[in-house]
Amino acid sequence: MVKISLRHFCGCLLAVGVLPDVLADAGDTFNIYLAAGAQQDSNLFRQSRNEQSDTLQTTSLTLGLNKPLAQQLFSLDATLVDYRFTKNDYLDYRATNYNAAWNWALTHRLTGVLSLSQTEVQNSFVDYQATTAQTRRNIARTNVNRLTAEWRVMGGWQLVGGLTNNQLVNTDTFRQQGGYELNTWELGGKYVWPAGNYLQLLQREGNGEYKDRQLVGFDSVPAPFNPQYDNAFRQIETEARLFVPLTGKTSVTGRLARQSREHEHFSQRDYAANVGRLDFNWQPAGRLSLVAGLRREVAAYQDFSSSYYLSNGVSLKPSWQMTPKTTMRLNYDWQARNYEGALASGSTERKDTLQTVSLGIDWNPQRWLTLSTTYQRDARNSSRENLDFKANILSLNARLNF
Repeated sequence: MVKISLRHFCGCLLAVGVLPDVLADAGDTFNIYLAAGAQQDSNLFRQSRNEQSDTLQTTSLTLGLNKPLAQQLFSLDATLVDYRFTKNDYLDYRATNYNAAWNWALTHRLTGVLSLSQTEVQNSFVDYQATTAQTRRNIARTNVNRLTAEWRVMGGWQLVGGLTNNQLVNTDTFRQQGGYELNTWELGGKYVWPAGNYLQLLQREGNGEYKDRQLVGFDSVPAPFNPQYDNAFRQIETEARLFVPLTGKTSVTGRLARQSREHEHFSQRDYAANVGRLDFNWQPAGRLSLVAGLRREVAAYQDFSSSYYLSNGVSLKPSWQMTPKTTMRLNYDWQARNYEGALASGSTERKDTLQTVSLGIDWNPQRWLTLSTTYQRDARNSSRENLDFKANILSLNARLNF
């Protein structure tokens, strides 16, 4: 299947080379993107021992639409991706991903966005450790449906709000990060200065339900034997956002929030944490740029030894446009995770450190063709036995823009 797909891709490449006039550019209303790639992974399942290497081949087709109509703007990116593994072919799957948006405007003061998105991807083997080969193929489908509104009241003052529906579905059981549906509302205020910097305060609340869980109460299985997997929760978040353009070449974006989650039946799974992110963008010269970030995140991760984890991270992403057609990219990401909320007191606390380093080069020999190669090194050091791993990933990709 992959050989056929790659042969078709090469055929398209030759056809496009002799028919350049049919190709479109990013400013067109309708665009087509055809891509193919190969990725060699030295430790596919992220194991500390008995490492298994494999080659993943991908073929994708993307349809893009960008249509302004009076004060409205309609956009769509829909992608079909075919994933094929050379050795572990039972992991093969096809994904349908899309992002659709309507940037609406009733007046110049009342605007908003109605958006729908879907992403399908294999659950990462960094977090998902299947006990058998039959359960390794576990595709996570995430859907986000969102409606936002922004009302310019007077001067720089704005009123903002929105409704969001989040859905996560796993094709197989993933106890630590089970599928759910979360419906939230948000409301707040925003002030925009003439220079473009802004400050936004927002309150966000919602109710969630785990769709793939059967509630087992203490009346059926008492503590400490009850796994305490709840089937409903409430999530509350108070958030502040800030954007400051320091100079024409630098800007800072910040987010600070207090997020809490309360479960309906098992309060042991509750958490409340301060989270946030600070990003610094710098473009010292026309060909150089740097994005640096600090972050603190919280995520549910439920088993007997934890209910959630707190993550502190640092990222650095410099890039250098070596020539008008060639760009070099470097990415470094470091994070430390603390797993907390154990059901039984005295459990050994789990702490992980994860690092990713990658170096890539993008080459655009023609406006309709992009060739990319990337080397990536992933590693984890854990306080838990048999969770350390190292992996080397080499990827090659080509994309045609019609």
